[in-house]
Amino acid sequence: MADFNLFYQEYKPFISTFKETSYDGDNNFYLCTNESIEVINFDAIVEKIYPDSNIRPKSFDTIYFDKTNHCIYLIEFKNQKKPDKQEIEEKLTAGKKEFDSLLNQLNISKNSYKFVFCLVYNKYIPKEERHKRGLFKSITFEFLNKYKENSFVNDIYTEDVSFFTTQFKKNLQKELIC
Repeated sequence: MADFNLFYQEYKPFISTFKETSYDGDNNFYLCTNESIEVINFDAIVEKIYPDSNIRPKSFDTIYFDKTNHCIYLIEFKNQKKPDKQEIEEKLTAGKKEFDSLLNQLNISKNSYKFVFCLVYNKYIPKEERHKRGLFKSITFEFLNKYKENSFVNDIYTEDVSFFTTQFKKNLQKELIC
C-alpha cells in the first residue's frame, strides 16, 4: 500500500494555501489569510475531474495532512449568514466519497489515517441578537454527528474561524493566521 505522500505527488498542481481555499468570491472576502501552510485545493481537483458543473459532486474546500498524527483534515469554509445544512451535509458526504475514490485509485489505505471534517465559518449573530449582552450560541450543526457515530469520518469540528485558528495552533503546533 502507498502512503499519503503519493496523493501529494499526484495532485501537486493543486497545492495551495489556506488563504486561497478560504476565499469567498461572492463577497470578495478571505476567511483565512495564511499563506505559509500548504494545503490541497480539493474543490479544484473535483472541478478538474468533473468540468461539467451539472454533474460535479459537492466537495469540501481543502485537505490538510498532519503527517505527525496521520490525520487528514477535510475543511469547508463558510462565509454566509446561515449556512445551508443540506449543502454542508452534501459537501461532507459527496466530497469524502470522491476523496475515498481517489485514494483507492492510488492504492492508499484509508485505514492508516484518521479523517476529520472541519466546518469553519464566520461567526454569525442575527441583527436582532447583536444588541443583547451575554453569550450567544450562533449556529448548531449537531446533525453532522451521525457521520462520526457511523464512522464515516473519525471526528467533526464545527467552529468559527477564531476557534479554528486557536485549535490549529494548540493541536498542530503551527501558527495559523486567519
